[in-house]
Amino acid sequence: MNWKILALAAVTAAQLAPVEETSNTPELALLMGDLQRLTHKLALSADAGNAELAAFYLHESQEQLRKIQTEAPEYENLPIALLIDRLAHPAYAPMQEAVRVKDVKRMREGMNAIVQSCNACHTASQHAIIRITPGTEVNPFNQSFAP
Repeated sequence: MNWKILALAAVTAAQLAPVEETSNTPELALLMGDLQRLTHKLALSADAGNAELAAFYLHESQEQLRKIQTEAPEYENLPIALLIDRLAHPAYAPMQEAVRVKDVKRMREGMNAIVQSCNACHTASQHAIIRITPGTEVNPFNQSFAP
């Protein structure tokens, strides 16, 4: 059996499985997964020197942070909104300036600061096992990030 058939079977089984309602709180992992995808595209854009595309993904990443703060301000007794205010939002400021002046070196440095803030937040929320990297050595998206 090839992997495509196995994947289809797994997806189908998951769709048919009963869903238990345990809480009205959105699943933080799904919200963070969206943020990770957007941030990775931001990193690939910055690494490619595409300030215009980086500006787009920077905006979308910040919008996702605000969405997380609104939809999951606390999660499993952790102050997610507060951690985002204290760790994430400040890390995005240097990136905003680097994108504005189209400075590729500063955009890469800004991405490193954002990634460090992600990891600091994971440590503060007792999830240090989740370690983020810029991920610019691999582009898994069917998208070009070149200007």
